[in-house]
Amino acid sequence: MKTRLLLILGIFALAGTANAVPLLLNDTNTCGSLTSSLGVSAVGDVTGNLGGATGCWGEFDGNDPGPSGDGFIIDGTTYDFLAKDDGDLSGTDIGLNIISLGDTSGTWAFDADFSGDAFLIVLKAASQPGYGVWLFDGAAASSTSGTWTVAWGAGLSHFAVYAGDPGDPPDPPTISEPGILSLMAFGLLLLGLGRRRTRS
Repeated sequence: MKTRLLLILGIFALAGTANAVPLLLNDTNTCGSLTSSLGVSAVGDVTGNLGGATGCWGEFDGNDPGPSGDGFIIDGTTYDFLAKDDGDLSGTDIGLNIISLGDTSGTWAFDADFSGDAFLIVLKAASQPGYGVWLFDGAAASSTSGTWTVAWGAGLSHFAVYAGDPGDPPDPPTISEPGILSLMAFGLLLLGLGRRRTRS
């Protein structure tokens, strides 16, 4: 009985959650935070035609999740990859149009019929420290154009859009491949310990 209980507890301990990047409203990467490092420091670095973003996070090392990732989570809402411009357009055709006014600033626009309850704009710099994330929610979610500024790194690597719906359920828990292997090894260890006890 104890062996079975340990096995069940081990399964719950090793089970991971979805790999979406959580963005917390009070974390150290919130724009304007005293602990935010180099350049992403203002919601106004990305503005929309209805006044601008409603939230901002950055900088994060490396690349954003992109089309092969699990997106971002803000306050229970999942934002999935929609489209990207890195010199070539990829993802869903939303009429994404990025104009660069030099390497570090420019304008953005997409089709007026894009219908997301909320969306994220992600700017990835061409060098470290990586990327920043801007949330367009509420009235700002109707924005379809604006300006962008990369105040860190060496110019723009890519501009990405992630779309979310407050009605989306959270992603179900997943177990990564290393987690599955660890779980199997843990189960075999517990079975071995159980047999050893019954022999003695």
